[in-house]
Amino acid sequence: MKFGEKFNFKLEKIDDGVKLTIKNIPQGIDITAMDFGRDLAKRTMEGYSPNPDEEIDVLSGIKDEKTTGEDIVFSYIKGTYESAMILAGTIGKKILDRKVISRASEIGGITVGEKNEAYIRVAVQKMAMTNDSLGSVGEIDLPFDTDMDRFKGVFANYVFSIIPEVEAIQYGLGIGVGKKSAENLGIEPKKAIVTFGPHRERKIPALSAVYDIVLESIAVVALINM
Repeated sequence: MKFGEKFNFKLEKIDDGVKLTIKNIPQGIDITAMDFGRDLAKRTMEGYSPNPDEEIDVLSGIKDEKTTGEDIVFSYIKGTYESAMILAGTIGKKILDRKVISRASEIGGITVGEKNEAYIRVAVQKMAMTNDSLGSVGEIDLPFDTDMDRFKGVFANYVFSIIPEVEAIQYGLGIGVGKKSAENLGIEPKKAIVTFGPHRERKIPALSAVYDIVLESIAVVALINM
């Protein structure tokens, strides 16, 4: 799968993993293993953790913790398209000068928040014990100046191509709008809300709690490629 022009990236299946190639990255950008590790570490939740046998090799494009200007190529053994996308997003964050924040907003029909924490924990524990999964919703805060008409098409193409469990995308102010007054709506960030169906391989109790970092990465790259 090939995507984008300004930030051109390609995802390919290889033996026992994924190959990620990223083009058009300027020379001299600081990037470390810690940068990638920090984002990859976010793929955890109760009842799920990444494959402990996964292995990432940088084949070209990064040397001495700086980009070289050559194509950046990763070999991601035991990796998936979703996790490889996190690597692309980590590099994208070094280029994009605006902030993107993603979070799980709903799990199994229960709104994520302190009041519902116990209910969600019980639901997730049940899914983990039975090797089942729940539908969920992820919410992304976008920069205030995002051109949503341009963003929608790019983001939707990436999301539906990379994450098979995505059922729908909504753009707007999200579920938090019900708690706001009219005069405060103007200060709300623009949002993309992604609905996940249950994980098809029945391994992740709630996708939005693990794929929030995947959505964040996709949104960053989409903003660059608008």
